[in-house]
Amino acid sequence: MYTMQVNLVDKHVVIIGGGSVAYRKIQQLINQDVRAITIISKQFLPEFFALVHPNLRIITKCYDANDIKDANLIIAATNDKVVNNQISQDATLNQWVNNVSDKRDSDFYNVSIFTVDDVTVQISSEGTNYSKVKTMTSEIKRYLNYSTEEDING
Repeated sequence: MYTMQVNLVDKHVVIIGGGSVAYRKIQQLINQDVRAITIISKQFLPEFFALVHPNLRIITKCYDANDIKDANLIIAATNDKVVNNQISQDATLNQWVNNVSDKRDSDFYNVSIFTVDDVTVQISSEGTNYSKVKTMTSEIKRYLNYSTEEDING
């Protein structure tokens, strides 16, 4: 896997899913300068309705292949592996898909990312162990914040 950061300016991001995994994904995207973000699901966690982005659309419905036809980046984050796999199959070659059910059907993985001062840190398990990444992210943040305070104070 080749690590990179993607410029999403003028891109359309579509997320299929309204649960905790989809919410975690949207939290990384909501502050990006994207052309449009569309989230589609039969049901949503209440937190979705507090999200603010000038071009955010939340649509309550079942997935249909037409939902992704204009998307540049697609995140298949439903709780149904069959639907997630169908989304991967429906995508065209010029669309990037993250299938949370099957990394083999994914063009990319999301990473944990944070910034301390002018350094950006990214951590990934290549889609295999989110809880380990979450734990390591917390530990590294704690260490870097401690080191930064130590540098400032001492």
